[in-house]
Amino acid sequence: MNIGWIGLGNMGVPMLCHVAREHRVDAYNRTPKPFKFEDGVDVCVVSDIRQAVAGKVCVFIMVSDASAVEDVLFTSGAADAMDRGTLIVNASTIGVDETLEFAKRAAALGLRYMDAPVLGSVKPANDGTLVVVAGGDRSDFDRVEPVFATFSKRAFHLGPIGQGAAMKLLVNAYLGMAVEAMAETVSFGNRCGFGTEVIFDVLETSAVWSPMLAGKRQLVIDNEYAAQFALKHLDKDLGLTLRHAAATGVSTPAIAATKEAFANAVQEGFGDLDMSAMVKFLVSQTNG
Repeated sequence: MNIGWIGLGNMGVPMLCHVAREHRVDAYNRTPKPFKFEDGVDVCVVSDIRQAVAGKVCVFIMVSDASAVEDVLFTSGAADAMDRGTLIVNASTIGVDETLEFAKRAAALGLRYMDAPVLGSVKPANDGTLVVVAGGDRSDFDRVEPVFATFSKRAFHLGPIGQGAAMKLLVNAYLGMAVEAMAETVSFGNRCGFGTEVIFDVLETSAVWSPMLAGKRQLVIDNEYAAQFALKHLDKDLGLTLRHAAATGVSTPAIAATKEAFANAVQEGFGDLDMSAMVKFLVSQTNG
């Protein structure tokens, strides 16, 4: 399959590497920089976004937020350069309302659109074990499912456009609350006189243990928070979730409280660290 790819960040590069082992890919990144791909991965990184998308069966987008999606898709002229009938697959995490708007604008240009954000961070992206949650026509999903299979362990078709975005927000809201709970447990436990490592040792034997706790354990113990999923991005996703909750009339007090905590952490300068740096933020608040 002849594919265009836009977005070569921490997630985009490993995802693209898996795709490029089985498909021809032209890729574009808004910020020019050297890229190092794994041995055996043949990717053509182009400097003109129109070259990345022209003549492609489908175009994947993996960027940071809705403004970035709008920039690469519409402001840059990429959508105008695509052949009519090209399928746009947006893997970025954006709001449901933004998803519906972009799909409408794409349709007006004769383009297909699917929202297909992924569950998982850098390690699952490297391992090819992400999970795809997609919204759009079933025929479009079937068309690109072989591509999803290159970087995911499972892909869900959840219904019409917008349903993929909605599911991603639900999962990230749960993730945010779980991270906040972990942070409070560790900071509170430290004040009770327990070392961070023994707190995780006890949690590991309990019913609350999860892959997230396992994945963040060593970062928290080492107090080193290189971003796998930046705290500021989860803060953004919590805001999108609250906006969609308001639009659907759902009460979400725990998500609202979690969003406030994450926003405070971003304001205090923790936004570029991994989301698990909520522990460091709460410890600083307690010690302060």
